[in-house]
Amino acid sequence: MKTLTQNLLLTIALLITMLITSDANGRLLIPKETVVVKNDISGENITIHCYSKDDDLGIHTLPYAANFTWYFHVSIGGTTKFYCDLMTRHGSGNYGVFDWKLEERCDVYCLWLIQANGLCLVQTACHDQLYCQPWKNPPHHIKGFAS
Repeated sequence: MKTLTQNLLLTIALLITMLITSDANGRLLIPKETVVVKNDISGENITIHCYSKDDDLGIHTLPYAANFTWYFHVSIGGTTKFYCDLMTRHGSGNYGVFDWKLEERCDVYCLWLIQANGLCLVQTACHDQLYCQPWKNPPHHIKGFAS
């Protein structure tokens, strides 16, 4: 009997959550997050590989001023994390480009600029101040990505 009551309460809670977070057509009202990674190094093509524990977004080559963009809903509990492996002539590294801490800095639109000195987040929640991370691997340590 206890299990039946627990299942009924869980079902009611899920229905209420769906009603609160959905519009009349059943679409979620929770905004999608957007992550944009842009090549800001003039005259250079950059290799980028972005992924989460659930999604591999593939390997891409970005010419100067091009960007790679993706959209997603954050998981219940806020555990969604995305990472990107970046390779340039100036350096390379693996960087966290989205998690709940970074979401506070960029709200629902996270713009990352790949620059000669490293990767920089445009902090839209902080008047567009840049939060930059230097290259983790200098140029002489760069190896290609495994496909």
